[in-house]
Amino acid sequence: MVGEGTRFAVLGAIEARAGDQPLELGPAMQRRVLAVLLVHVGQVVPSEQIIDSVWHQDLPHRARNTLHTYVARLRRVEGLTIERRPGGYLLDVAPESVDLHRFRALVRQAHELSDDDAAGPIAEALGLWRGEPFDGVGTPWFAAQRAALAEERFAAWLLRNDIALRRGGHSALVPELVAAAAEHPRDERLAGQLLLALYRDGRQAEALRYYEDLRVRLAEELGTDPCPELQHLHRQMLTGGEEIARQTVPRQLPAPPPAFVGREDERAALDGVAGGVVVIGGPGGVGKTSLILRWAHDQAHHFPDGQLHVNLRGFDPSAPPAQAGVVLRGFLGALGVLPERMPDDLDARSALFRERVAGRRMLVVLDNALNEEQVRPLLPGGNTCLAVVSSRNRLTGLVVAEQARPVTVPMLAVGEAIALLTKRLGSARLADSEALHDLIRLTAGLPLALSVVAARALAHPGFPLRALVKELQDERSRLDALDAGEPASSVRAVTSWSYHRLTSAAARLFRLLGVHPGPDIDLTAAAALAGVPAAEVRPLLAELTRAHVLDEPVPGRFASHDLLRAFARDEATPAEAREALGRVLDHYLCTGFAAERRLSPHWPPIDLAPACAGTPIGSYDEAIDWFTAERAVLLAAADLAAREGWDVHAWQLPWVLSTYLTRYGLWDDRAATQRAALAAARRLGDHAALAEVLLLLGRGHSVLGDQPRAIEELTEALGSCRAIANPIGEGIAHFSLSVAHARDQNAAAALEHARQALTLFRANGNRAWEAFSLSASGWFHALLGEYDVAVADSHAALRLLDDVGDRDCEAHSQRALGFVWQQRGDHAAAVGHLERAWALFRELGDSYSEAVTADQSGDAYHAIGQVSAAREAWRRAEALFDALELPEVHAVREKILQRP
Repeated sequence: MVGEGTRFAVLGAIEARAGDQPLELGPAMQRRVLAVLLVHVGQVVPSEQIIDSVWHQDLPHRARNTLHTYVARLRRVEGLTIERRPGGYLLDVAPESVDLHRFRALVRQAHELSDDDAAGPIAEALGLWRGEPFDGVGTPWFAAQRAALAEERFAAWLLRNDIALRRGGHSALVPELVAAAAEHPRDERLAGQLLLALYRDGRQAEALRYYEDLRVRLAEELGTDPCPELQHLHRQMLTGGEEIARQTVPRQLPAPPPAFVGREDERAALDGVAGGVVVIGGPGGVGKTSLILRWAHDQAHHFPDGQLHVNLRGFDPSAPPAQAGVVLRGFLGALGVLPERMPDDLDARSALFRERVAGRRMLVVLDNALNEEQVRPLLPGGNTCLAVVSSRNRLTGLVVAEQARPVTVPMLAVGEAIALLTKRLGSARLADSEALHDLIRLTAGLPLALSVVAARALAHPGFPLRALVKELQDERSRLDALDAGEPASSVRAVTSWSYHRLTSAAARLFRLLGVHPGPDIDLTAAAALAGVPAAEVRPLLAELTRAHVLDEPVPGRFASHDLLRAFARDEATPAEAREALGRVLDHYLCTGFAAERRLSPHWPPIDLAPACAGTPIGSYDEAIDWFTAERAVLLAAADLAAREGWDVHAWQLPWVLSTYLTRYGLWDDRAATQRAALAAARRLGDHAALAEVLLLLGRGHSVLGDQPRAIEELTEALGSCRAIANPIGEGIAHFSLSVAHARDQNAAAALEHARQALTLFRANGNRAWEAFSLSASGWFHALLGEYDVAVADSHAALRLLDDVGDRDCEAHSQRALGFVWQQRGDHAAAVGHLERAWALFRELGDSYSEAVTADQSGDAYHAIGQVSAAREAWRRAEALFDALELPEVHAVREKILQRP
């Protein structure tokens, strides 16, 4: 968390202060990155969303790396913590330290307090505004945020006026209201406040003239009359306001949930809506009804004219969905309509309902709706009533046609889940923290699942928490353990109600998505999984998303929580599951192979077992983007292939991943996949596979500093390449051994292997690897003090690359030549080559090599006395190592701190 005295501001210029002292937040774009994170404080914001919000179409070159750099710099701001999470970043500051979130909290507080107590919070909230939010930043995201915040500010100002009017402050308000009405001539709530202030200030004639002018203007400009509330207020002014028509006030809300936690964002979204329609969406068991009832009871005082409630039974297997006409009969009866005056026609009944609630401040809860058609006749008109609709379907039609505000209820966060279990079981029962977190993970944070676990724990008070975890660990029986004995308390049963509402094609895709190994999936992979063209799978994904059995957390990628996946997996037959898994593994292997060819064209290709083309990859950048998006999926696919006996995929998927993982410094992932690949290759008895895997495994261990193990594996790889008569592989093995020996401080052995590699590559006409070998030879000659030969070999490598045109080779050769000049003591010459290498690595998106080269460049600058340039290079290295979460960052920081 940020320090206690630190405050952040976006309601004006983007600023931060520690006490009275302003904090330096860096250049404008860096401040914008912070502003996006401040708006979403405490939430993981996807990198793509930050990039689009900050730059939109004016993207910098390698926008993701630029974002990483800005985040690394922001982390140096006093007390500021930005955590890297899968797919994005999370800003960990107290919400009340951000003026935007404090503003919203104060407005909510004002809604909940009496008028006398609310005056202070609402004045403080409005006082937080210092001007235009975000200081005029003009991207579409900031513009949309600014417009929405202007509406929030205006709504808060209107609330302040209501409070002041009820406290007798009408005289002081009149000048402000007159000015505001001129700016907002069609806002009828504001007009009502002005009418009331004028009337109470003894200016009845002026109030009546204002009403008449408003009525004429609305008729001429919009062809409408003033809203019912204004008409009612006008009648009161004409009659002295002593009599108000008596109305029936229904109170139909069921009891609130006894144990309710969290949902602050969702409750805040509901707090911000005074009238109209809100659609609460989410999968079965996520707690939509609990959220609505808790919020409705807390906010009942804002609906003094009553609350209506109905369960529409849209997903109830024991009864058909409720008919709108039947529901309206109940609503009208609660509103005092006699049975003999109840219309038979649905449209007439709906019209009478709207008439009876017009102008009243009422809450209408329509729970568990099936679709838009069921809901529309039940919606009140006007803007004084609020209809809150819950459904497992998204009800997008209401969002489009009725301009309903959608609110999606997510799984409980870990802290919320712990709070819920603590309320149910007590803190003593939850002393085993590891078991507690395992329990939350295995229930996916689904409130229904957590409630079933709590019920089971209460029924068996002697069971330790670890015993309950053990019941859930077996994926095959997990849903059986989450069954409390009746359909409404069974995760499997509740999920089945959504599943059986799907079309047959969508239900099939849902089943197959349970087989998919990764945390999410894109359109092309879903098409491969289903074995149908992408055009056919797109509407099926849309249907599953509308039904809330699938989410779209970022555009174009789809995911569902683990319990839904477990249900889907159980519904799939073994045959269709095996076939689907084979199709999608082939897709990832073949597309990954195409992407790898863009990243490392000089590396000899493997022979793919499946005969498939995969998705075409058109460029280097496209390949990087694909690997970045699919990294977690590919790792999961490789792991599943190794566990489930898909041995060819188990060694080939790690092969296609290797270059990407190397460039981004993801050594743990690379090592784990290559170890599994080695086991698969040995099971297959495939010497070609064994040679490929041992080469990559040995090179990885060499980078990680385990040279004895690397030399052993690379020597075995060399033997395998000779056994299958693979001279290029043999040359790469020699080259890799040369690097390992150099890192093991044996430059003579390193040079010998480099010479053997060079001979093999020249004999077989492989000019790219010949250039690599010449660069390595130059490096090793430099280590041995043979500088003239080192320079000659390095320049010969660069001359070769003029014809080869391989940027990766050139980058490594330039870095090697920089090292040669450093060893020779000509640091000025070294700087030029290192800066060229750094630029190439940055262009390639090879963050790890970029970081290493920047560090080396800093050393060279420092050696020639260019201290500021050295610090800048080291800071580049620091930002990259930090973004990659690599330990090398500590050594670079030491240089920055200690070297003058």
